[in-house]
Amino acid sequence: MTTRSDLLLVSLALLALPFALMALPALALASSSSAVWTGLSGRLRRTHLFRRYSEGILNTSMKPEANSTIARLYSFMEDAEAKLLLEHINCRKDISAWYSPTCFWPHFNQIEAPRLSCVPDILLADSPVGFSCVGGDRFLQTYGSIEATIEGGDHFVTYSEHIKYRTLVERYRVSPESIEVVSHGANRLDGLITVSGFPDNEASTRAFCVSLFQGALCKAMGEQPASHFDSGDVKFIFYASQFRPNKNVITLLRAYEYLLKRRYFGHKLVLTGNPNSAPEIAQFIHDHNLQNDVLCLHRLSAQELAACYRLADLAANPSLSEGGCPFTLTEALSVGTPVVMARIAVTREVVTDAELQGLMLFDPYDWEDMAARMEWALQNRDELLGRQLKLYDRLAERSWRTVVHEYIAILNRISSRST
Repeated sequence: MTTRSDLLLVSLALLALPFALMALPALALASSSSAVWTGLSGRLRRTHLFRRYSEGILNTSMKPEANSTIARLYSFMEDAEAKLLLEHINCRKDISAWYSPTCFWPHFNQIEAPRLSCVPDILLADSPVGFSCVGGDRFLQTYGSIEATIEGGDHFVTYSEHIKYRTLVERYRVSPESIEVVSHGANRLDGLITVSGFPDNEASTRAFCVSLFQGALCKAMGEQPASHFDSGDVKFIFYASQFRPNKNVITLLRAYEYLLKRRYFGHKLVLTGNPNSAPEIAQFIHDHNLQNDVLCLHRLSAQELAACYRLADLAANPSLSEGGCPFTLTEALSVGTPVVMARIAVTREVVTDAELQGLMLFDPYDWEDMAARMEWALQNRDELLGRQLKLYDRLAERSWRTVVHEYIAILNRISSRST
């Protein structure tokens, strides 16, 4: 797994050649007795042992990262490649500082120059039970790599004051002076779908979005019949997110079911996660007979995502924890759709107006509070949107170009301190 020697690889291949030659008679016999072999394999398939091993091979081929042996072999390869990379990196005297966009590469700390590590969040610590059910030992190893990276790091950058103080300072005892906060830029989607040059640009933009939405229906996953949505004029609530333990999708589904079956709202719910990656979500949809009302559109393009936001009556984000204010806020408002969100620390850092917080934020652990906020927002859509657009005007002034300049300024500062 760690060799880069062509000679050694050829030697291993030659070593395996006699075993391959020894197997040729058996293969010839099997091919000449195909009828007998077909009957035998049919019997074998019916045996528990064969099924167990065949399922094991299938699962390993579909999700190799979940196999502990393969993960261990991969780590050997990763260590060997990291060692070679470090040899090249430490020879580069023309580079004054290095940046890592993630925090699960402890090898990064072996660079002999000023280093800046990004710590977006540590969701494995915030939702340990949920992630242990999804990734098990693999995520435990990742968590260990994250802690090793933080413990050996010098300079850090993160997206919010919450992660800086509650995670890095309080949990890992990192000095506040070693941590910079660079908040997100506005994630604008309006440029992807806005149509101009027509007598009615608004109607043309909507028609373009409807065509994008209809095209996206072929990406529907699960048991939901996409034909219920193909007219394009269906009213729906939209939550753009992968299905991860911290995303709180089940609570959203509980709130939505209440609005649908107890408050008689006719809206559908459109999600963007893969139900095959979260069986409990698919099971909830099936058990509560929501197949005709909940649609999972996975792997949307950027334009299709923007179209979904534009056509939705309301965007929602019930996430329990994030590294920074969720992109849902600016993504939805950039195309004129109001949004309701979980009342979490990183969102309150951005939505600072107490009155607006009361209108758009809900307790993510209380599906009834979530349903109440969604119901009010749907009934008072224009009022909520008007209030939120004032916030958006301020947030839109912060572009991603500004974010890049702030990162470069941090790298310049830490590199000048070392000289």
